[in-house]
Amino acid sequence: MDQHSSLTSTDIGVASARQKRFARLWLALLGLLLLAVWLLPDSAELKQSNIWFPTWLHTVTEFFAIAVALLLFSVTWHSYRTDSAGNLLLLACGFLAVGLLDMAHVLSYRGMPDFVTPASPNKAIDFWLAARLLAAVCLLVVSLRDWQPLRRVGTRFYLLAAALLVVSSMVYLQLWYPQLFPPTFIEGRGLAPLKIQLEWVVILLLGVAAVRFWRAGRSAQNYDAHGLFLVAAMSILVELCFTAYTNVHDIFSLLGHLYKIIAYGFLYQVMFISSVREPYRRLAREIAERQAAEQKIEVLAFYDSLTGLPNLDLLRDRTAQALTSNQRSQLHVALLYMDVDGFKTLNDSLGHSYGDALLRALAESLHGLIRDSDTLCRSGGDEFVILLPDLDSPDDAAAIADKIMRLLQEPITVLGRTLSTSLSLGVAVAPGDGRDFEALLRNAETAMYKAKQAGRERWRFFDSSMNEDALERLNLLNDLRQAVAANELLLHYQPQVDLRTGELLGVEALIRWQHPQLGLVPPVRFIPAAEESRLIVPIGEWVIQQACRQAMLWRQAGLRVPQVAVNVSAIQLQQGNLEQQVLQALSSTQLPAGMLELEITESSLLDYTDEVLATLKRLKTMGVKLSIDDFGTGYSSLAYLRKLAVDKLKIDQSFVRDLTSSADSRAIVMAIIQMAKSLGLATIAEGVEDAATAQALLQLGCVEAQGYLFAKPLPVAQLECFVRERAATTVS
Repeated sequence: MDQHSSLTSTDIGVASARQKRFARLWLALLGLLLLAVWLLPDSAELKQSNIWFPTWLHTVTEFFAIAVALLLFSVTWHSYRTDSAGNLLLLACGFLAVGLLDMAHVLSYRGMPDFVTPASPNKAIDFWLAARLLAAVCLLVVSLRDWQPLRRVGTRFYLLAAALLVVSSMVYLQLWYPQLFPPTFIEGRGLAPLKIQLEWVVILLLGVAAVRFWRAGRSAQNYDAHGLFLVAAMSILVELCFTAYTNVHDIFSLLGHLYKIIAYGFLYQVMFISSVREPYRRLAREIAERQAAEQKIEVLAFYDSLTGLPNLDLLRDRTAQALTSNQRSQLHVALLYMDVDGFKTLNDSLGHSYGDALLRALAESLHGLIRDSDTLCRSGGDEFVILLPDLDSPDDAAAIADKIMRLLQEPITVLGRTLSTSLSLGVAVAPGDGRDFEALLRNAETAMYKAKQAGRERWRFFDSSMNEDALERLNLLNDLRQAVAANELLLHYQPQVDLRTGELLGVEALIRWQHPQLGLVPPVRFIPAAEESRLIVPIGEWVIQQACRQAMLWRQAGLRVPQVAVNVSAIQLQQGNLEQQVLQALSSTQLPAGMLELEITESSLLDYTDEVLATLKRLKTMGVKLSIDDFGTGYSSLAYLRKLAVDKLKIDQSFVRDLTSSADSRAIVMAIIQMAKSLGLATIAEGVEDAATAQALLQLGCVEAQGYLFAKPLPVAQLECFVRERAATTVS
């Protein structure tokens, strides 16, 4: 729209420049024509002949000029607005008076019927001169006045009254007191000197106006200064003609009246453009701008600014239409709800520019898979929804879901970088899965979360059991929000021992939930929900505080528990204020920092930002120990391990349990232990349940372990008994 307007403005500017050059050329040619006739000898038949301008032609030309003057007044008066320039009204009222005086001039012309006094050259010339003087004064005043609106709303009526007063006064005086006017024409001799002198006065006034219009036209103006220059310049040629004629029928009289028509044509163009065409163009422009604004509002209201896709509001409307239509046709309507797997990791690691570019690329790829009747929507963040109307069966929706999964098996090139990405997708089909948009959307989203929980990069149809699971999860979350305040959370502690001596090396704090109705809820049931809802942040803070407090109580009681390990989730690192939480816990309990160990899941290492890494480094500098939990199940580069300067790698129990029966698990465990030694790190094995596994670990070089072989996670009182027994056994 803007580009089109710019091109149009350029074209208009070029056309205007051409018109100006063309008009000036004609002005020069007409001036040369007048000069050529002027330079002819007085005896030349061309100048002396009285056949050039008969009375009827005079009447026609004058009436044409009168009609133009009255039309100018009518158009300007009725189209005038308070924000228009007052100069337009000055010209309109002035030339109304000029037109009326010209009418009196025509009626007074020799050969016309008598009116009050006989028609005569003097009578006609008096009205002519009054009209010319008034026209020159109007143009001069307009050239001197700023092109601004009138200060008062009612001023235009005063201008009209003044114009009519001038005309009526002149008519009254000329008709009833003609003796007041000196002769301007002498029979047998021609024009009186006074008449010629007054014509030169008119020429002088017009000349001043022309110069001012010329200067104004050389700079940018909000009115047609060049057009008014042409009016003034052409009027000068008119007056020059009427200083030179010897009789009213000669060639100078003809040229003067023809030039007058041309001058009025220029004036009509100026005032028509200012009063009618320019406001009309401004109204085309205003309408276009309003339409553009309305389109922009519609885009902002119903379309996503990043991808240009419809948003949820537009999708809601189209889904409602599709559901209404398909109720009659007995066809199906489906919603496909998609979420980009690992999008936050990409956004944090590569930056928002890559994330935005990926979303645009996905939008383009997904749009290529759907029909013209389908609607692809970006509902927000990294989520997309597809509306599929007019389906013969749910299998048609399954086919689209399969296409989408196959599409994303290929890497996508974004900003010069090749990225592998995937979607988790849920499908809800009407009418079985919902009869309105909200139900369909909710159920499709539920199915998508089930697909994500099943391992991502897959899709699921919605079924009613998902609603039961979702309701159970909702109730669980509501109860979990109250668990901290209600003192329903507690910690159990699992011992960590030295495989060589059996000495207690520390304990791992493991959270439990004592639900008032459900009993002891295992972590596997509520921790994932806590992480998804971000409740893990306040819960994690409680765990750190409680573990530090308990460790300090043991220390004060003389019970030897060298350190306590606490699990920290990726969400705590990214969104919680972990450093302040640890500082507050250590400060309030007076626990030495070296007695606290933070366990970080290996699989979340790549999600960490530079800010998170800096936080972990500062904690390490304070003396807090760091270990990598579930090591071997994810991917962590040696660079991360070196940056973090971790103390220990925790071998995942999935490898430890198969250590004596699986060569692959043994090879993995051996590789982890050797790598840790090369980096100067300790290793600890979790999930040790039998003596054979413990012996195998010791042979491979891992001297720390925890598991049911030694003790399951224990409440505080049982853990204290375990510590005392272990201490007594070790001593003996």
